[in-house]
Amino acid sequence: MYSKVDIFNLALGALLLNKQIADADNDSSKEAKVLRQFYPIALAQTLQDLDLDATSERTALELIEEEPNDEWLYAYKYPSKCLFFRRIVSGFRKDNRSTSIPRTRGTLNGVSVIYTNQVDAVGEYIRSDINLNSLNASAGLALGYRLGFLASSLIVGKGALNIRKSVQETYGFYKMEAQETDRLEGETFDDLAVDSEFVQARTE
Repeated sequence: MYSKVDIFNLALGALLLNKQIADADNDSSKEAKVLRQFYPIALAQTLQDLDLDATSERTALELIEEEPNDEWLYAYKYPSKCLFFRRIVSGFRKDNRSTSIPRTRGTLNGVSVIYTNQVDAVGEYIRSDINLNSLNASAGLALGYRLGFLASSLIVGKGALNIRKSVQETYGFYKMEAQETDRLEGETFDDLAVDSEFVQARTE
């Protein structure tokens, strides 16, 4: 659905500019250069902020050390190209307070790790190199508006003061739509009693 060119042009549109970019990587215009500068951080911020199921993946974590300290049994290597570590997979489609697996992030011998007591841990996380086609329509719009917001000062100059608030508000709207679409696409029926910790505590 989306390409890098599409995101660049959405950003320009968010800034109320009529200019269009045909080649995101080679266009030599000032606008394209600025958008290339801010694109990686815009992508990272948006993917972290949206936290969509559709952009997540799972992988077995690489064990670094057993009993790395007095608090945790295992230290696993933090996944490469990971923007946001969501959870250690518990076997439940959705976790609550009782099913989520405790973990924390730290550094061990200069290596970024995840500490946990879970053996053979599988991590669920959002990668930095996702295919833009995995974004739903609203998520792509959110990315374009985030990019426009970050690049506005260098592209629009003083006029950015008047447009940044509107761009940020529109980003928030698209964020809400993207998360709702993601929720509906992944939703399956759950009995209310399954989701309710109040009920669970009284039926065990």
